[in-house]
Amino acid sequence: MRAFQLSAATLFLLAHILLVVPFVPLASVLPAGLGALSMSSMALSLILAARWRVVDRLMGGPDKSYVAHRWLGFFAVGGALGHWALASSFGAGVLPVLAESGEEVGTMAALGLVILTAAAMVRAIPYHLWKASHMLMGPVFLLASYHTFFVASPLAVAAAPWTLMAVVSIVGLAAWIQTLLRKRSPTQRVTVSRVTRFEGGVDVTLASDAPLPPFRAGQFATLARTHARAEAHPFTIAGGDAWSRRFVIRAAGDWTEELVRDVAKGDALRLGRGVGRFLPRVDADRPEQLWVAGGVGITPFLAALDRMEPDDGAKITLLFCIRSRGSAGGLVDVERHAARLPQVHLTLLGDLEGKRLTPGGLGEIARTMAPEAEAYLCGPEGLKTLVTTAWAAAGRAGKVHGERFDFRGAYGLTDLIYIGQPYLDAAWTWAAPKRKDGHAPVGP
Repeated sequence: MRAFQLSAATLFLLAHILLVVPFVPLASVLPAGLGALSMSSMALSLILAARWRVVDRLMGGPDKSYVAHRWLGFFAVGGALGHWALASSFGAGVLPVLAESGEEVGTMAALGLVILTAAAMVRAIPYHLWKASHMLMGPVFLLASYHTFFVASPLAVAAAPWTLMAVVSIVGLAAWIQTLLRKRSPTQRVTVSRVTRFEGGVDVTLASDAPLPPFRAGQFATLARTHARAEAHPFTIAGGDAWSRRFVIRAAGDWTEELVRDVAKGDALRLGRGVGRFLPRVDADRPEQLWVAGGVGITPFLAALDRMEPDDGAKITLLFCIRSRGSAGGLVDVERHAARLPQVHLTLLGDLEGKRLTPGGLGEIARTMAPEAEAYLCGPEGLKTLVTTAWAAAGRAGKVHGERFDFRGAYGLTDLIYIGQPYLDAAWTWAAPKRKDGHAPVGP
């Protein structure tokens, strides 16, 4: 996956460079291409942020949209900085009277993009402040659009790159306006009917006076307080029916810490519809599956177990990785379902008991499964990396399904290191012979 992502990123970059080659002088190819890269990346980020259903569906789910949003954010910043450092005025511009202001506005846009990106990387900033600052990406995009079309540029009006940037800017602007003007996503008022706290989290069931929209096991929904402009946070649905929803929530931030600490029976919340495409197979004609859950990552599988009836279909191997029994929300129900479902084989791996998931142990399990077996993962990124690596090493051809629930923001310092490290490694390898020659002894 890493090689694929890096290849796609490189092709995305080269496509913008090649786009401008026939239309600008050679000296302007790189700055013009980087400027186009930044503009299209910002526009696509706004389109993904608008959460159009057709876009989420094409991306393979909202979590995939968020990952692409993150990558595009880095491209936007990198392209803007490269363009800012290399570009120079060329010609008179579309409207000469606005050419100078176009250059000044471009500088403002680049600075704003860098500042907002830096703010998004600081996870210590409270969610509501981050969200407010991130909404300023729209005005920054407007400034960048003004710069693109009114600065003195080597791109001729109506040339292919100019036209493409115009279309991209219009669509990006429409997405941002739609995000600002749209009403809150449809929600229903629900009441907390049951609260069970566990170490570091809470298991809560919500009841509704009216029928709730149907959901599929593995999907998530948003929860929010009932006051105006309340923040909505996504959580995987752990179960429920037409009149209720269950969530197992771990304290992982200021909002969830408050919820875990204060939620009580009778409290009112706003519940969103079920969305997402992480859907473990529960029908009788399913393929053999490996389910791996870490902590509250058990929630999609708990909902799936709740929907299942005993059958003689393909085996499901469920590995539940926990710190301890006291910190494992929903554990009693997981064990109850495993006892009633002969097709489910449950293994508990607890850190405090010294039972941990290892590459060797996972490889042994994978090699006993059918070549076309599929894997479903929900948990920390380290767990996902371990499973995907062991799955590939065992030669399993079935797909590995997973979701990345990083809804906090579009950026992360680890992502920046992840993207840049292969290029740094390549540069270091390229320079190795020169370093060696530079330190070679001189003389006979």
